[in-house]
Amino acid sequence: MGELTVEGRTFACEALVFDKDGTLLDFMELWGRWADDMLRQTEHKLLEAGGSWTGGADRTFGVKRGPDGRIADYDRAGPLALATAEEMIGVLAWQLYGAGLPWHESVDAVRNFAASAEERLEQDRPVRPLPGLRELLEQARGAGIRLAVATSDTTDSAVKHLRWAGLEGLFDCISGRDRVREGKPAPDLVLEACRRLGTEPRRTIVIGDGGSDMEMARRAGAALAIGIAPGGGPRGHLDAADYVIAGYDELAVSAQTSAD
Repeated sequence: MGELTVEGRTFACEALVFDKDGTLLDFMELWGRWADDMLRQTEHKLLEAGGSWTGGADRTFGVKRGPDGRIADYDRAGPLALATAEEMIGVLAWQLYGAGLPWHESVDAVRNFAASAEERLEQDRPVRPLPGLRELLEQARGAGIRLAVATSDTTDSAVKHLRWAGLEGLFDCISGRDRVREGKPAPDLVLEACRRLGTEPRRTIVIGDGGSDMEMARRAGAALAIGIAPGGGPRGHLDAADYVIAGYDELAVSAQTSAD
């Protein structure tokens, strides 16, 4: 049992459960690049088919593009932030189907786009842990707090990205959407983490960058839901959080010094 301090208040906890993208790793560094790649490939296929985006590319992806046409920001409640890989394939395949391609060809095309984008990520490995994260994780482990990852990504992908970032060995368990019956905002990922860690939700603190993370924590009965808006970014989607931080320097962990 350890303790976490936020805004001058200290909470006893046995485990910290983290979302991955936007919480542990810089979202735009990894998924912004992936989305740019997918956007380019899908647009090219749409033009070949003589079609165009239905509803607009930005709305389809849940992104905002800068003057140069590249993705500059994303909707924290949009598909790029929250959809699973299969859901994203469906979203983009529907665009190609709307342009006149048969459904099976649309799905195959988007899966090929995703494979190509993944290959380029493998080459560049564009992952960057958020500032202060490693120090917090190491302090938590030293205080006897167990650590888990609960992500909408697949487990294999999450393990790979954390390995690229040099963080994989700091977590006691890593669970993706494929490990549970229902994804966020259902409580399943937190409950699965608690099961694997041998603890209870009431002794667990959840940290995430999305409203679905906060709702997941609430439904699971977690002790606390902490939202992170890196660098002081948008916070409106984190209204359900108990606390919202701009960075990990706002948190402190230590071994427990008082009775639970």
